[in-house]
Amino acid sequence: MLPNYVHLLRPKHWIKNLFVFAALIFSLNLFIIEKLNASLQTFFAFCLASSFVYIINDIIDIEQDRKHPKKRNRPIASGKISIKNAITISIVCLIISMTLAYFVNLTTLIIITVYIFVNIFYSIKIKNVVILDVMFIALGFILRMIAGATAIEVNFSNWILLTTFCISLFLGFGKRRGEILLANNSTQKNTRFVLKQYSMQFLDFMILSSVTLTIISYALYAIDSEVVKRFGTDKLIYTVPLVIYGMFRYLYVIYRSDSNGDPTEVVLKDKSIISVVLLWTLLVICLIYGVRLF
Repeated sequence: MLPNYVHLLRPKHWIKNLFVFAALIFSLNLFIIEKLNASLQTFFAFCLASSFVYIINDIIDIEQDRKHPKKRNRPIASGKISIKNAITISIVCLIISMTLAYFVNLTTLIIITVYIFVNIFYSIKIKNVVILDVMFIALGFILRMIAGATAIEVNFSNWILLTTFCISLFLGFGKRRGEILLANNSTQKNTRFVLKQYSMQFLDFMILSSVTLTIISYALYAIDSEVVKRFGTDKLIYTVPLVIYGMFRYLYVIYRSDSNGDPTEVVLKDKSIISVVLLWTLLVICLIYGVRLF
């Protein structure tokens, strides 16, 4: 019974909320305890808010999920958890999330509230609108980063926000491509309306375009004069090859026949991507904080 409730909350998808910590790292506040606590609180608030959204989405999509080759095994669609119990759990998640955000600050509470409404609107309407569906997914990552910035009361570089938006588009279009492949290889009828609006050729073009935009925008961020001045070093450009490798590795994975393109599964299962993300994070911290130690 407990594994079903854990599955309902989808904790492995909480990895997406790590974007909250971007502001903490790039604002040079990583080792300030008060700022770190605020970021952690915001992270957990987002985790519970996202679980609330997942549960509501599963309730809305219950009939479609029952016809899906993979989603039919979800707790609500399979009947392992009743809708009544799912609603109760979702309300608990929402209350705790809002409480955590409230004790960070009012602005963070507002942003998380906007995130919830954006995702509910996505579940009801936008997920069936081609291109906009992926752009709304990207908006969710932007809101995570903005919330992380408001939690510690710092400003964010427009370049890093643009980079986040572009990489989110890349992940979103990659996931759509994987969903189409999964539907085509399944004996179950494809019930996702929006997937019928996409073609593989179009998705391939959007994936390559968003990869290019991500690399360019991050490189421009790394050499931006304001960024160099703030960090006191121009060495952030050395992290660009890691970003390029990470993007290309992700491309390699999603274009393999055994990948469904889900960002969470790809990141958690591919050791090379995990390694490059950890190495990039470590190198960024060493470069922008190390200059202050020597």
